[in-house]
This record gives sequence, C-alpha cells and structure tokens, in this order.
Amino acid sequence: MKPHAVSLALTTTVAAAGVPAVCHAQDSVPVVMVTAQSRNQQIQNVPIAMQTLAGNALKDVGVANLADMDAFVPGLTVDALQSTRPLIFLRGVGTEDYGIGTDSPVGIYTDSVYVGKTGGALLNFIDVKRIEVLKGPQGTLFGRNAAAGVISIVTNDPVERLEASGLVRVGNRGAVHAEMLYNTPLAEGLALRIAAIDQRDNGWARNTFNGQRKGDDGVSGLRAALRWRRDDTDAILGWQHEVMRVSGPPVFSLTGGKIDFGGPSTWVDPRKQALANDASPDAQSRTFDGVTLRVTTPLRHATLSSITAYRHFNTQNWQDNDGSANPAAYIGIGNVESNSTWQQEFKLSGQTGALDWVGGVSAYRERAVQAEKVDLTTLSLDTLIRHAAGSAPYATLTSLAQGIGRASGNGVLQGLSLAGLPWRESIYDRGAYRAYAAYGDMLWHLDPVTNLTLGGRFTHDDKTFSWYNPPRTATELDARLAVMRQAQLFPTAVALKLLTPQQAASLQAVVARNVEFSNAVSSATPFPASRSWNNFSPRIVLDRHLTPDRMVYGSWSKGYLAGGFDALGVNGYYDQELVTNIEIGIKGQLRALGVSYDASIFHYDYTNLQSLILVPGNAGAGVPSYQVVNSDQRATGAELNAQWTVNRIWRLNGALAYLDQTYANYVSPTGVRLDGQPVGAPRLSATAGATARWPLWAGTADFNLMLGYIGARRCNADTTAQGTCSPEGNVDTGAAREKVDMRLGWSAPSGNWGVGVVVTNLTNRQYVTVSTLGAVVGSPYSYVSKPRTIALELRGAL
Repeated sequence: MKPHAVSLALTTTVAAAGVPAVCHAQDSVPVVMVTAQSRNQQIQNVPIAMQTLAGNALKDVGVANLADMDAFVPGLTVDALQSTRPLIFLRGVGTEDYGIGTDSPVGIYTDSVYVGKTGGALLNFIDVKRIEVLKGPQGTLFGRNAAAGVISIVTNDPVERLEASGLVRVGNRGAVHAEMLYNTPLAEGLALRIAAIDQRDNGWARNTFNGQRKGDDGVSGLRAALRWRRDDTDAILGWQHEVMRVSGPPVFSLTGGKIDFGGPSTWVDPRKQALANDASPDAQSRTFDGVTLRVTTPLRHATLSSITAYRHFNTQNWQDNDGSANPAAYIGIGNVESNSTWQQEFKLSGQTGALDWVGGVSAYRERAVQAEKVDLTTLSLDTLIRHAAGSAPYATLTSLAQGIGRASGNGVLQGLSLAGLPWRESIYDRGAYRAYAAYGDMLWHLDPVTNLTLGGRFTHDDKTFSWYNPPRTATELDARLAVMRQAQLFPTAVALKLLTPQQAASLQAVVARNVEFSNAVSSATPFPASRSWNNFSPRIVLDRHLTPDRMVYGSWSKGYLAGGFDALGVNGYYDQELVTNIEIGIKGQLRALGVSYDASIFHYDYTNLQSLILVPGNAGAGVPSYQVVNSDQRATGAELNAQWTVNRIWRLNGALAYLDQTYANYVSPTGVRLDGQPVGAPRLSATAGATARWPLWAGTADFNLMLGYIGARRCNADTTAQGTCSPEGNVDTGAAREKVDMRLGWSAPSGNWGVGVVVTNLTNRQYVTVSTLGAVVGSPYSYVSKPRTIALELRGAL
C-alpha cells in the first residue's frame, strides 16, 4: 500500500464499503435493517460479524458485480479472471476447484435462493437493494455450503407507486453502461417492477497475434418481478435473464514469448510485454435464466414462508493457456457447462412468550454437465515430451518418413510432415445431486437485556457422478499416420536398424494414446460413482446489551461443506469439510457523535479443506495434472467496522480485517510439508472512503470515494518455489493491491435529472496473477488486472 493510501485510510478511520442501506438522516446514526438471521433486524442487534453495502452506493461508483466489490469488503477476495469460473474466498477459506463436482464454502444467495459457485455466481447487479456479507459459518440458517460465510444479495421488491429512472454512462475504450427501471401498480395489491442493464466496452488490450482487442465487456440483463398482496399474504414472482458474450481472458507471457524452463528466476514483467494469444476458439459466454416464487402468509400462531426457485445457465470458457503465439508452446483449454437447479424451502417463524423462533425444511436438486477440452498440437506435444522424457516423437517420425522417402524414392513419405497438427482431448462429466435439510433457530430472551440463541441444521446430501474421456481427436494426424502405416514405415525403419522393435512399438503407442485424460476405465463408456453425507451443524450465541446502544456477544458454531467429486480425475472424490468457529464481538453506537461500530475477534479450525491443485508435470509425459489435496487449517483474526455521520454533508465509513491463517497439517503435491506455514491469505485488508451531499447551483452535488486495500499474499515454501507468490520478485505476483473508485455528480433542483463522472481504478494500478499451467511447454503466463476507466454519466427519473 502506498503512503498516500495509508494516510487516507488513517485520516478517515474507516471505509466507504460499509455505506449503510438506509442513510437519509443526516443528524443521527442511520438505521440499517438486515435479514441475516431470517428475521428483519437492525444490524446493530445481530450477533454476527457482517458488513452491509448499499446497492445505490455500489452503483454510484461503477461496481457491477461481486468481483468489483471484493476490495471493499476486508476478508473477501473474488478471483474473476475467468468470468464463468470465479474463485471466492472469505476469511481465507475457499476453493480453487471450478469443476461441477464440488461446491464453494462461501455461499452466495440472491433473495434467499442459493446460486452456487460456477457460471451462475457472478451475475451483474440489477436493481440491488443491499448486499450482506456474513463472516464465519452460517450453516444453521443458510445451509451446507456456508462453512466460511455467506454473501446475501437482496434486490428491490415491487411497490405500489409509479417509479421510473434510467442512466447512461459513456467512457474510454468505447465503454457504454445503461440502466433502466420501471415500477408501476397494476391494480389494488398488484405491482410490476422491471429493471434492465447493458454494459460493454471494446477491451483494454490489443492482441498482436490477430489485431483484435481483448479484456472487453459485453453483458445485458433483465429482472422482472410481479408482486401480489392481499389479507397480509405477500407473493412475489421474479424472473432474471442475463447474456454475456466476451473474448477469452487476455493472458500475458512470463517468458517474453520464448520457451524457457528456467522457472521464476527468469520471468519478465508481463505488464511490459505485448499481448500475443493464438488460441482458437478464444471466447467466454453465459446465458442465464432464473425464476423465483416467494410467498409469505400469516397463520394463527406463526408466519409461513415458501421459496420456490428454478435456475438454468449455459457457459463456455475458451482461452489461451501459454500466453504466447509461439507454435511450439500452443495450449488452449475450453470449458463448456450446463447447469439446472431446483429449490424448495418452507419456513415457519414466530414469537411465543420469550422465544423468537424460526424453523424450516428445504430440498435442493441439481443436474450439471461439463466438458473440459484441452487443445495441443504435435509441435507443442514434442516440446513437453522432450522436456519430460528427452524425446520428440513427432519430429522423430517426420525425420524417419522423409529420410526413408528420399532413400526409397517414395514421394509421399518424402513430403510427409507431422509438425503442427491439431490434437484435442476431452473429458465429459455429469452430476446429479440432491440435498435435504431441516433446521431450527431459537432466540430466547433470558431477560430484557440478555439473549441466548440456539440453532442447528441437519443435512443429507446424495450425489452421483460420471466421467467419460474418449480417445483423443486428431483427424489430420491419423490420416498421415495411416499413410505411414500403408508405406510400411515402421517395419522398414526396424529393418534398416533406424529403430529397434521396442522403439517402433513405443512410438506407435505414444502417438495414439491420450496424454492428459488417459484413464482406461472411462475411455470407452462413462465411469459412474455415488456418495452421500449426513451432517448436523449447530450454533450457540449469547448476547447482552450493556446499554441500549452497546451489545456484546459470544458465539460457537460449526459449518459443513458437502463432499463431491474431482471433475478431472476419474473416481476422485472429496470428503466433507468441517469448520468450528469461536467468536467474541461488540456492537455499539455513540449517538452524540453520530458513530456506529462493531468489532470482533475469532478463531476457527478447518478440517479436511480440499482443493484441486495443478501439479506442473507428471513423470510420464510432463503434462500438468490436477490432484485432489486436503489440509487442516487454522486461523485467528480480528475485524473492525465503523460509520461516522460527521455532519449533514459528510459521512465516513470503513472496515479493517486482520487474519493469521496457517496450515495445521498439509503436505503439498510436490512433497513439501507446510505445517505451521501460511496458507496465502494476507494478514491485513482494509477500506477507506467518504460520501458527501451538499447544495450547489440550486441543485445538489454528491461525492463518493471508495478505497480498498488487500495486503500482500503470505507465501510459503511451495508457492515461492512455484512462483505463484512472490511479492518482492521481478514479477510481483501476490503483491499488495489497492483499488480506488470515485463518483462526482450534480442533480438538478427538480431531482429529475443529473450528471456525473465515474472513475473506477482511479490510481490506474494493474496487478499480476500467475498461472503455471503453461510451464509444461516452457511458457507460463499471467493475468493482468484491468486499467482505469473514466465515464461521463447522465441520469433521469420521474
């Protein structure tokens, strides 16, 4: 973090990330209402470490989705370098497995509907009211995939009054962002709300291989909701649709486009290299549709709520995986996924004497299909096999064919070459999952100032999975190999003592078999597997109001992540993961000063945290392989949030998080024991910023500044050796990150229109994330974050 950023963080005390969901009262502490405990409560009365972000505040500074806001929530990181395969971590816990066989320990919910972690997790925000980030295990109320915490997105419901608004932003690199909202009553107790967005730009990096631009944006989305209310019954039927079409992510060479097996010590700064990506295809896409029905109706002694949801998406992600246009290093990978989910939940809630209780049952069903495709050429195969085994089979066969052709006068063999021919391997996965749960949460008012919360959820997960990896597809290669066989190349080479019989047999086998997806049990027909898990996740919370404006609490909770399957390793599976979390916190207000605050300290032990780790090369062929690894981890941390209404114009907000996360028990796939060493999460993350509104030119001016800081990644012996963590190296991967977003605007006296300027990444910092996948052909690559965007805005409203 640069000195000016530290200074700003200290002088403002706190960050704009915590902008309250309700912040109109300028002379008092704003009241923020949340639903974190399936109850409508003031945030200061919820004994959970959480941070709330207002949808309007995020929209003001150009935050489009979860990936744009992670810097403003200390402890949260969202890696969205591949738009359809985000990796999400909270308090250092997440997963790097993007396959359909697993889930994320960070649960993402939209209007109480689970959205998973893959293609449907990173939709653009449309008409969002607020976002609640709940830290620590939330399994009792949210479910099995909330072991690290929950991100709950709450959208605006239809209201029985006319509302209409829109905005357009036009910025550099052809950026255009448009939003529209229309809300209208249709009849007594019936209202319709429609919101739409369209966001696109031309991309920030020019691909020197073909002259096209990459790093572009292209997303359009629609949300429609119909609300019916009568006799205290409230029903909302909602539909969300989104289409995303962009180029594959730009990846930059770490070796200057050359084949170099020297490792991190020879890497060059990718930000100083030209972009050269030669993969084909090279694109990302997503089509998403979701329908939700929420019904709430009062009963005699309780309130019944029902949530029914169906979601479906198709995604594709094709990209370059060597970061160069060097034909001898060609690797391209494609991921194609289709996913359908159905959810049903029934919940009863009520108050009985000193008890405030919630209970319910839920059912979840998911069907997913995934195809992972690896594209190589015979030239790049020679590169990786030569490095691993000291031989180049396709160059050898080409030399033999041409030599024998010249000696025998066979013109066909003389002109035959096996160099640069396409080679594709695929693995096809299918998953069918069912989950059932029953839960209860009871808030017991022991006395007027003390509450005891007891909760628990029993979950049953049942999963079936299958793998199918057919023989590689190499049509041109097979045609030329057929010519060689017809010309009796191998018997002739043996007869001339150019090859031994063993060498001839080995060459014929190498060019015919898969090198990446090579499991024989699933090469002819799909290989099936099934597993089930049962779990009970409890929580106990004691809170006490020391004064009407100050509460302390202590909690003990357990979390659970369902097991799953390794999408790339046949018959590989993950077992369930368990976490135990202890937390002590305080929440309070200083009304005279306009300050609200909350702080907590916590410790968790995470057992059997499993992930899919890329091992750079196996002993057989040098092709990178993914392996399931499991580790036990522990962490101790502290968090602080505060909001300060300075006066009728200025408001400061902020958050700070400290985390000490280490391995309790872990041996990396490379054989390095990492017990006691850091996992990787930074020790410190923080946000700082300010908002202001003041009269100007008979209208109103507004200003919003949000600064996020994520500390340097903590390296261990394994990540240092691999080069994926080297904040002080010549490629500063894992270095501390800073993000500053800003808006300055003015609204007309009527309030019906306004103008503004919005800047994202104000300081124009670009950061590097390393992938070692291309290292198998001597061409590791990196992702580079997006540069600054400046846009002019015009708003209008009825």
